Amino acid sequence: MRSLLVLLALLPWLSSAGAIDLRATEIASLPTVTDIRNAGDGSNRIFMTQISGAVRIIENGQLLEEPFIDIRSDIRIGAEEGLLSIAFSPDYDVDGEFYLFYSDTFGRSVVARYRVSENPNVADAASGQVILAVNQPLPNHNGGRVVFGPDWMLYVALGDGGGAGDPEENGQDGRTRLGTILRLDVIGQNNFAIPADNPYVNDPDVRDDAWAIGLRNPWRMSFDRDTGALYIADVGQNEFEEINFEPPGFAGGANYGWNLYEGDTCFSNCTGSEDVVFPVLVYDHSSGRCSITGGEVYRGPDYPALQGTYLYGDFCSGEVFGLTRQPDGSWQNELLLSLGFSVFTFGEDERGNVYVAGGGRVLLLSDGEPAGTPGVPIDGSFSGTYVVEGLNDQGFFVTIDERPDGSRFAFIAWFTFEAGAPLWLVGVGEIAADADSVEMTMDKVEGLNFLDFSTTTGQRETFGTMRFVARDCDLLETTYDFGDRGTGTLDLARLTGIEGRDCRAAR
Repeated sequence: MRSLLVLLALLPWLSSAGAIDLRATEIASLPTVTDIRNAGDGSNRIFMTQISGAVRIIENGQLLEEPFIDIRSDIRIGAEEGLLSIAFSPDYDVDGEFYLFYSDTFGRSVVARYRVSENPNVADAASGQVILAVNQPLPNHNGGRVVFGPDWMLYVALGDGGGAGDPEENGQDGRTRLGTILRLDVIGQNNFAIPADNPYVNDPDVRDDAWAIGLRNPWRMSFDRDTGALYIADVGQNEFEEINFEPPGFAGGANYGWNLYEGDTCFSNCTGSEDVVFPVLVYDHSSGRCSITGGEVYRGPDYPALQGTYLYGDFCSGEVFGLTRQPDGSWQNELLLSLGFSVFTFGEDERGNVYVAGGGRVLLLSDGEPAGTPGVPIDGSFSGTYVVEGLNDQGFFVTIDERPDGSRFAFIAWFTFEAGAPLWLVGVGEIAADADSVEMTMDKVEGLNFLDFSTTTGQRETFGTMRFVARDCDLLETTYDFGDRGTGTLDLARLTGIEGRDCRAAR
């Protein structure tokens, strides 16, 4: 009989150290998607902005016909103009507010606040309120993104105003909003307030609302949802593309060097003595590459080998790369996929899955075959015994039950092996209403009689965590994280059920 550790050795795709088999699976056909976001409200919906002015929704795997909002009458569309980004309030399930970033009919870069209507899939278009409007001298480098940071502040990325080589030298002019990232306090404000801890407050040479300067065309920036680190992809001029990185807890105030430097190479009037923060990654325009498209850090549960990887692409080559920070602070970059079309934008859903858009399509990125979604709501009919597919000497005992107060829980025990010796892992997890998954901490138990999991006998030791998803009535999928012992995914096939509990009849 094989041990858990032997299983990990035999099946390398279950290990975070394994090679990434990045795949792209189409979930919607939609022209010119410029942003992909989620509302963070537990609905698992995906919101997609189109350059033409509409925001579309995917709910339960289906593209809804009616737009969430359509502001085409308020915008101007060009190669780098139009509806470019959406950000949902971190308190969206309470205040129902979201923010759109677009080019208005005057060519200005605008941030406007809106609210949802009584219908959660339709916004109140009449609620629109412009909170920021930045004049743009030219129609290019208007892009960027609006994102909320872990501090609940709104970050706004703006290009340098366009033209080759930054002719107005906005990148190094802290008195303009062009070529900067702004940090605004918008929650609960009529318009916006300037946070007192912004890095340039009271600096006469830089605006109080600035967070960073020295950017050319930041397409795009994103926060790592787990660590709070900020990634900024800045499109280069003639030769180099770059990624800038702000670690967790960074206080702001970085000058990213444009137009003194393109990437980490002198571009104009540089002396080498400037107080510039250089990028963590630079690539040149060989192999058909020409324009970076910033992405997202993968933090989903389905693909352990992707965990912590910043997925980004190149607009011209259609390639998708993975950038990972190593324990020693160095960076590892890897080409993962060639899509065959221009990479326009990336985004993530509530579970941390990452999506890419381009070529009139929106695609889910996965390591190998994508995990099935959505799952089946877990109820008592899933109680029974399961075996690991292809490994019949390991079994799971699953009990789903309800307490007198109506709350539901799952008790799961896994009989496996470690170093050839029998091993029991047991855990208890709470199940939310209509949930298709349950997460729990698993304990290693020793000194117990068979199927005796009492807390008063034997010894327990925390082993790691597991997440169980009901894919259909006869299949549970579990993703586990056992630290140094390994990570991975297993399919659990039903062996027996509980008499009188019929999952299919319950559906």
